[in-house]
Amino acid sequence: MTSKSRLVGLYHRPGFLLKRCHQVSMAIFLEESREFNVTQSQYGCLRALHEYPDVDQIALGRLVGLDRSTAAMVIRTLSDRGLIQRLADHRDKRRMRLQMTAQGERLLDDIAPAAARAQERVLKGLPPASRAAFLGTLENFLAGHAALIDVDRVLAALPMPDDPHGRQRSVPSARASAR
Repeated sequence: MTSKSRLVGLYHRPGFLLKRCHQVSMAIFLEESREFNVTQSQYGCLRALHEYPDVDQIALGRLVGLDRSTAAMVIRTLSDRGLIQRLADHRDKRRMRLQMTAQGERLLDDIAPAAARAQERVLKGLPPASRAAFLGTLENFLAGHAALIDVDRVLAALPMPDDPHGRQRSVPSARASAR
């Protein structure tokens, strides 16, 4: 019996393989973006906030798949670095709206080539012909566990920006918009 075969049951578990894939992906991202001192979670939050300014901390975490405590830690770090600012919502002082600063926008522009290189390096581990299928399989896995992030649903849960009563946004469901 070889040394490897003793752990084959562990090494072939989906959770173990997914965790190792994540570790490889993180290491490559950190290597490519070393000069910027940004983690994948921080980069994801910056990208989401660039696309959806004025979301609150909970929504930002949901947009990038972070739990509340991790989102709070990442947002605090980004705020401490002057990359984002937290503003009290004028309707609900407990709710903090988030916005990118000019420094955050510059960092996002500067890190874009490194993030693209990291993505290329991650996928380089696969033959070119199977890369799209790999990404599709990962999306199918998440869909099969009802774990895909529904941006419309996240945004629909936010109070409307100009509504003094804090009513929820009305965003058509994917099913309704497909009609």
